Amino acid sequence: MDDERGGGPKTERVGEGAERVGERTDRSEESRGGHGGVEPEEPRLYARLARTVLPAGIRRSYGAKFAVAFLLVVMLISALGVASYVQTQEITRVDAERTLQSNADLRADSTSDWVASLRAETRGGATTDVYRVAQLSEIRGHLRRSLQRAAPHVVGFHYVDPGTGEIRVSTAAGYEDRRVDDVSSTWWDAIGEVQGSDEWNVSAADAAYERDGETRLAFAASVDGGILVVVGSVPTDYEQRNAARAVLTSDVLTKTGRNVFDPNASVSTTLAATPEFAAATRGERTIREHGDDVVAITPVDANDWIVVTAAPKTELYQASATVGRNVVVLVAASLVTLTGVALVLGYGTISSLRRLRRRAEAMEDGDLDVDLRTHREDEIGRLFLAFDNMRGALKAQIRQAHEARERAEQSRRDLQRQNDRLDQFASTVSHDLRNPLNVASGHLQLIDQKLGDLGREASDAMGSHVEKIDHAHRRMESIIQDVLALARQGQDIEETQSVDLGALARDAWATVDSGPVAFDVVNTRTLEADPDRLRQALENLFRNAVEHGTPDGVETDGDGGVQDDPAAASEPPLTVEVGGTADGFYVADDGSGIPSDAVEDVFEYGHTTNQDGTGFGLAIVETIVDAHGWSIEVDETSRDGAKFVITGVDEQT
Repeated sequence: MDDERGGGPKTERVGEGAERVGERTDRSEESRGGHGGVEPEEPRLYARLARTVLPAGIRRSYGAKFAVAFLLVVMLISALGVASYVQTQEITRVDAERTLQSNADLRADSTSDWVASLRAETRGGATTDVYRVAQLSEIRGHLRRSLQRAAPHVVGFHYVDPGTGEIRVSTAAGYEDRRVDDVSSTWWDAIGEVQGSDEWNVSAADAAYERDGETRLAFAASVDGGILVVVGSVPTDYEQRNAARAVLTSDVLTKTGRNVFDPNASVSTTLAATPEFAAATRGERTIREHGDDVVAITPVDANDWIVVTAAPKTELYQASATVGRNVVVLVAASLVTLTGVALVLGYGTISSLRRLRRRAEAMEDGDLDVDLRTHREDEIGRLFLAFDNMRGALKAQIRQAHEARERAEQSRRDLQRQNDRLDQFASTVSHDLRNPLNVASGHLQLIDQKLGDLGREASDAMGSHVEKIDHAHRRMESIIQDVLALARQGQDIEETQSVDLGALARDAWATVDSGPVAFDVVNTRTLEADPDRLRQALENLFRNAVEHGTPDGVETDGDGGVQDDPAAASEPPLTVEVGGTADGFYVADDGSGIPSDAVEDVFEYGHTTNQDGTGFGLAIVETIVDAHGWSIEVDETSRDGAKFVITGVDEQT
């Protein structure tokens, strides 16, 4: 069985030991819930909606979300399948019924045309004066000529005496001098309707009869002295319709429901009792189910007959059933296929992601030897490969971090030794140099007192030598103080506090012997710094401005003040200002400035343009600035005087 934690020994751990595992676990829980301390991006609209609608259990599980999505797709496909099935059934049903209705309409139109044709033939044969002469020979000739001109479906013209029922003249052989009943009693239906009416009235019998192998129907019109009967053959598609029932069948019915073209029909159809049949008698077209059939009912325009076209339900709706069955099979096949794909892809993806998550958690707990092998070559496989590459990179980074930590520890030890040596050097300068200097200064004072006892001439001769020795002693004292400051100010800043730049600058300016030099805080800001060491840096910058920035022609005394000068009484010879910037602050003056060839050397140890200067002032400033993690440079774009700009302050606050 595959070991989910990996197959090799745990040879490397993140951190320094097992005691940090609990701490890593806490950080892991925080990272899972809070993105590892990184401020998460604002979720998009669909993510906010998902958080509102979906429960937490579903949101946190890919498998649950996959299952929900699968169910939604199944429901959607099922709903579309049902809708498609219903819609397809309805479309095919309506289409079949429209086809049936169209067939009924065509049959009604053809019947109407046939009836209209026979009516026209009957009316044409009746509208003549030949019947007034009452000469049978002339009537016979007229009827024969009418038959010759008539349509093919007209089989005979007959002149009948309605009183006796005798056929007086006929185009058919053997009909003359016979009674109507000997031929067909159905003639009386047509004769009875036109008897006594005008010659333009034509009626049709409501029942057909068989003669000479044909189905025939009689039409009658009133003429002088009798009735003209025209017989037409019924279209062959109406004959023998019950012998072999087709898919679609049509009948022509009377208003009572009797079949007009079926000579053997004696009983009216039950369809005559339906509201749809009654509506057809009023000229409306309808369709309905009748028993096992679906019937379309259409009135015949040329008569009061009704065409009924019928089709078995199983035949008429066969296409609908077939299409519906195909839709069901298609939906079922889609669902089965989708289920198979979901099981294969879903299970494979979820199981691989869960395995990868367990591997990642093991790596998070410090086990960098987990088994990340996989046989997959798709995106999941590349994800495993990416984690494997990340693990290799993480191992390399850990090794580099260990090496860097060891180097940093060695550098810290070296720096500590250097600081110890600096402290020792400071103690040496403070004790071993100052004590002899103090002794020499004491003896110099004794010499100065003795010179006062030697007389004016000797005192004046030796006084200049004593003054030079005293000046040398003071210069040595200044050098000692600057060296001590340089040694102590170079130590790292361990604690800082919030400092107001303007207030601290004013305090520092108060300690500088500035004479009539003007001072201005242009603007202030708050920063994090060691106030004592920052004050020392400001004092040195201010002294540098007073000592080196005084314009030509203005003499300064030995302490940095300005000697008496009539011009100095009207306006200050120099103005020093301090101001905050976006990422730090600056100290500037409007004095003589710094020569361009000396800008790169101003922070070097011992560099000075003043013969009484030590050359450590700006070096101490740079040391203090570096100890805070800031940067200082000369603004060479400043046209008036010197301007020192300190930057990088915001990065430390």
